[in-house]
Amino acid sequence: MKNYPEKQLKKIKRKRRMKAFYFASGGVLSAIIGIIVIYYSPRFQLSFISSLLGAAVLFIISAILFMLMSRNFHPTKEEKIFSKGVEGEKEFRKHLDKLAGYKGYSVPLPHGGDIDALLICKKGVFAFEVKNYSGILTCEGDTWRRTKIGRGGGRYEGHVGNPSEEAKRHARDLENYLLRRGLKVKVKPVVVIANSDAEIHRGSCSVPVIKMEELRNFLRREDILTKKEMKRVKNAIKNMSHA
Repeated sequence: MKNYPEKQLKKIKRKRRMKAFYFASGGVLSAIIGIIVIYYSPRFQLSFISSLLGAAVLFIISAILFMLMSRNFHPTKEEKIFSKGVEGEKEFRKHLDKLAGYKGYSVPLPHGGDIDALLICKKGVFAFEVKNYSGILTCEGDTWRRTKIGRGGGRYEGHVGNPSEEAKRHARDLENYLLRRGLKVKVKPVVVIANSDAEIHRGSCSVPVIKMEELRNFLRREDILTKKEMKRVKNAIKNMSHA
């Protein structure tokens, strides 16, 4: 199943390619009409100047449309953001797939949205919010700041959102769903920073914030679920989309 960034990335790419196609089609059509105007101007009883001006306007329109088409060959800023998200989540899957337990990816929630990655193991149930942020990240409570470092070493503020609040909301939604199914299980929200070069200042963040390479150490805790409980949770989540 494709996750949210993958779905959005596919939509954005399709939209950009369709725009390029429309601009190219318009450019070709304008150029053809311009040629027809010049070639058949005597039949249309147009003066040479009139036909030349008309063709010139059409060729200019054609050139503008081709220029717009060429711009749509390159990924947009939005597309680059979603590409990084997809890359980060795929990289995290490689780490998570090496661990014991049941895993789920892009798990849809009852009230909308989805959990990037879900792990059900003896250590508990973990809802991972995966972000592929670069730069310096600081989290105090649910307040995030991100400082990006340019090629020349200059620093500037970057977009970061609120991944801890998002992780808690998703975990709470899943936990309430399980409770309605008679399963009193704590769902632990975790923010994962997929970019290994990112610098994290965790401070007093309201949820654990880890890097992918810290995953094994993070899961070194006491067992709280039996195999039977794990299976019950897995089956409940598997049927969640039908609830």
